[in-house]
Amino acid sequence: MPESRLEVFRRFLEKDPDNSFARYSLAMEYRGANDLEMALKTFEELLGRDPSYVAAYLMAGQVAVALDETEKARKILTKGIEAAKKAGNEHAVSKMNEILKSIA
Repeated sequence: MPESRLEVFRRFLEKDPDNSFARYSLAMEYRGANDLEMALKTFEELLGRDPSYVAAYLMAGQVAVALDETEKARKILTKGIEAAKKAGNEHAVSKMNEILKSIA
């Protein structure tokens, strides 16, 4: 039986725990499987290891909102906006600001 994508990304991370793309992909797989708690936990692990990974802030913020964790979403998105500004990613700044306004 073929390995699931979750298993593939978990294995990548066992070999290379600092692989931000693999950790982001694992979180997205959890999100796609509607395991939002694990998705948020994995996004938070990623951001703890790689605070410059802008896309993870946006996705983590969306997942926190979906879990009705509004205060956590605010904190994540506020940090994400700072990281996106530092990276010159105005699109991400705009998207995260939209989410913040929607939960205000």
